[in-house]
Formats: sequence, C-alpha cells, structure tokens
Amino acid sequence: MRPRTIFMFSGQGSHYYQMGREIFEQNPVFRKWMLEGEKIVSGLIGVSIIDQIYHNGYKKSDQFSRTLYTHPAIFLVEYALAQAVMEMGIQPDYCLGASLGVFAAAALADAVTFEAALTTVVRQAQAMEALCSQGGMMAILNPPALYFQNPLFHENCELAAINFPSHFVVSGGLKPLSDIQTFLEERKITFQRLAVSHAFHSSLIDPAEVTYRNFLNTLVLREPRIPFISCSDAHILPYIHRDYFWDTVRLPVQFQKTIQSLEEHAEHAPYLYLDLGPSGTLASFVKYNLNHQSRSKSLSVLNPFGQEAKALERLRSLMP
Repeated sequence: MRPRTIFMFSGQGSHYYQMGREIFEQNPVFRKWMLEGEKIVSGLIGVSIIDQIYHNGYKKSDQFSRTLYTHPAIFLVEYALAQAVMEMGIQPDYCLGASLGVFAAAALADAVTFEAALTTVVRQAQAMEALCSQGGMMAILNPPALYFQNPLFHENCELAAINFPSHFVVSGGLKPLSDIQTFLEERKITFQRLAVSHAFHSSLIDPAEVTYRNFLNTLVLREPRIPFISCSDAHILPYIHRDYFWDTVRLPVQFQKTIQSLEEHAEHAPYLYLDLGPSGTLASFVKYNLNHQSRSKSLSVLNPFGQEAKALERLRSLMP
C-alpha cells in the first residue's frame, strides 16, 4: 500500500540566511511563489524579503533573528517549496504545521488564501515587535523531566515544545536563559540557543494578544481541502478557528504527542513524513519518535549544508 504523505512545516528556529537559494535560482515554480510573496511583503513592510534572505553579504552562519523578516521568510520558503514538490507530482494526504509552520500548512490546505496567510504572519511579527519585550528560546537534548524537576527551569522559563523523548525547548527572558545555559554547560548537556528575538510559546508574548486577535477577526477561513494536523492539539482539525492562530504561537508545541498519535494508525498504511521546512529538523524529530516496528519514513529537502536542488530532484523517485 502506498504510504500516506504528510507535508510538514516547521517554525521559528529552523531558518537561516540563504535557505533555499539553490532552488530559488534553478526551480521556476519555487521562484514564482517567492516572487509572488515578495510583492505582498514589500507592500506591507516596504522591504524586499528576498534581498533579506539571499543578500550576498550574509552567510548561513550569520544571525538571522529579526521577527519582522524571519516570519515571512520562513512562510515563503516553505510554501514555495511545497508548490515545487507538488509540481513534480507528489501530493499531500495531510498537512502538518508546527508553530509558525501552521500558516504554510493552512494555506496549502486551502483553509486560508496564500495572501491572507502571509499577511497574518507579517501582522503577528509587527504586533510582537511593537508590544513584546525581547526574549529567547533554547532547545535542550535531554528528557523533559529536567524541566519539571528543576526549579531553575520551571520557575524562570516556560516549556515551549516537546519534540521527542529526549528533546524539549524552553522559552523565556534573556537573563533566565543565560542562567540555564550556564547550568547546562557545567553538566555537559547539549543545547542550542535558537536564532529568535522573542520568547514564543510563553507569557512574554501576551502583550501582543489583543492587537493580534483583532486582526485575526478579519480573516476569512474555510474548511481545509487537505486534512490539517495540529501540533498544538495533536490531532486532525476538521476546521481551523481564528483563535487557533493565536493558540499555535502561545501554547506549547506537542510534536512528540502528535507523531505518536499518528503512528497509532500507521500499522496498515504507513506515513511518509516529508519535511518542507528550511532545516530538516522535523524529519529528524520524526525518526526519534518512530518505534522499530514502524514502516513510516521521514525525508527532508532543505538543510544548511547544501545540495538542495539534488535533494529536491531525488523526490521524483517517490512518484509511482
């Protein structure tokens, strides 16, 4: 039986300068959608988002963290990549969005238009930049019990995500995160500070809630044409309510729980988890959530190490 294909879209922290550049230069479908989005974003903020992503003066390793730029950049790369993959004949049976990735997933599922989804992403960034204090996020390679058992964590930061049994993310102010970093370094626990300027999935973004919800009330939403998997609720949503677009940035990401829930129904029809985010992190997370008996697989296209066009072309082998 053909595996059911899940298009996965990641959020903040998966981005970097030059993401998707090789495909942008070589694939006409990807380029078309990037340019379509460029017009919308430049009309909203007066800045070329393509120039921001692909500026020759920026290396992949440079810090790319301003929310006003990274929000639309992530959305555009993910949505354009999904369109390029579909042009090759690979169609999604499900769309899954984690955090900011819900906007690309919702637009691809036709629950909201491309322009409305991109505008909503920009409005969210504007509200946060105007109303929220600076913050940060940290991914930690350790069972999340560490967060619940140690007051340094649960009294000073908030749990932003549980991605697999030994990987979680915390969100909070810069000083608490620095204290946590010192704690982790002393104990040689692997961690990574994410390239973000705000503490997503925490109370530090609450000052933006009223302004952002007021904008969300103007959105026109419809029933998803492709089943939409929520990583906030860990199940398929038959309809996306406006509140969801606030909840998805405020509540923790339950990626581990979501994959485990899907795998309960994968015995007779496995899944192909196709990561269309910038860095391939969700594909890696999936692998750590699959048990040895699972026939499901995960693949990615983009990563910071190159050969993007070759990876995209290899997907043609998935076609019947």
